[in-house]
Amino acid sequence: MAELLISIIIILGIAFLFGEFCKLIRLPRMLGHLFVGILLGYPLIKDYLFNTEILTTVNSLAEIGIVLLFFFVGLNINLKDFKKNIKESALVTLFKSLLPLLFGFLISKFIFGFDVITSLIIGVVLSATSQVISINLLDELGYLKTKIGNLIITSGASSDVFELVIVSGILAVINLGGAVYGISIALVNVIIFVTALFLLRFAIFPRLLRFFERNESDTSLFGGALMIAMITAVLSNLLGLGLFVGALFAGIVIRQILLTGKEKHPWEEHNMAKSIHTISFGFLVPIFFVVSGLKTDLSSIFNNLGLSLTFFLIAFLGTLGGSILGVILSKGSFREGLIVGFGSSPRGDLELVISAIALTAGLFNPEIFSAMVFMAFFTTLISPILFRYFSKKYSYLLNVKH
Repeated sequence: MAELLISIIIILGIAFLFGEFCKLIRLPRMLGHLFVGILLGYPLIKDYLFNTEILTTVNSLAEIGIVLLFFFVGLNINLKDFKKNIKESALVTLFKSLLPLLFGFLISKFIFGFDVITSLIIGVVLSATSQVISINLLDELGYLKTKIGNLIITSGASSDVFELVIVSGILAVINLGGAVYGISIALVNVIIFVTALFLLRFAIFPRLLRFFERNESDTSLFGGALMIAMITAVLSNLLGLGLFVGALFAGIVIRQILLTGKEKHPWEEHNMAKSIHTISFGFLVPIFFVVSGLKTDLSSIFNNLGLSLTFFLIAFLGTLGGSILGVILSKGSFREGLIVGFGSSPRGDLELVISAIALTAGLFNPEIFSAMVFMAFFTTLISPILFRYFSKKYSYLLNVKH
């Protein structure tokens, strides 16, 4: 037990220092956390600090952290905002997801020679973006309530759901065996999940939250919300959709319960989101990024630099080009598309989660996983810098004065 605590202290301590350094130079903290993992993953250091038992426990903490991360993302999804600009959001979501997915699949299959399933998951990973980093970036610059900020958030949330469902479907087909049978069962499971979620949303979860509200305590409400997140995550996992789909929808459902109906509880929703953010980003999510770094093989990146650079270019240019195309087709300007594209490009959660799942399932080899970490690191390094520059240069498009 003492060895485990020492390892966690080392992980969190160094991650905090590197995270604060990144914040100081105005970069997302996750870059520091990921770099720490890569550093600690050096064979001599890794073998000295982590035995098999410690790595198993740390991996479990990382998975819990990602469940809470997607729960937090769900809490930040406002369905009313979807209705306000559903056409723009749908077009941006479609093209910014489709372009990197399509090019990622085709290049992986026909140039690098990966099999169809691996190539498809590579395409999905390259189309995934980080909703959490985008939200934090918009909030930091004061753009969260702007039209473009709203478009970045809603299209990002739509993309997250789309990509999670695709990967869950692929894994369901693989686990069940046989494409037609697997797809049929996956569709049935989706229908069961949606039906169960609808019943839980209106019949059980509101009563459960009211029960925990009786103490008029933020900690009790937090406990109730966490229980709902775990119930929904386990349900979606049992149906082959993965833990993260359930956690995401649990956040959406709880937000709707607290902010709609006869009795609205905006402060409780705010406090809950704050509590989830604190425990996730203060403890569990940094562990996930460090664990992702630990799984990264630097020699694989350098030995397969062409693969890493290709993934980076597909992800970065595909998201940027798709966002611009979606905005223009919805009668926006090229400059607006440029801002939306850079604001949507950061990586650092969903794609690493999917990559970790694919690595565990044997669908990714260490070289592909390491290339994905390289891609996530450099898109997240470059995107915030370009977003800050162009959003300030064209601040009139966001109705913000600088």
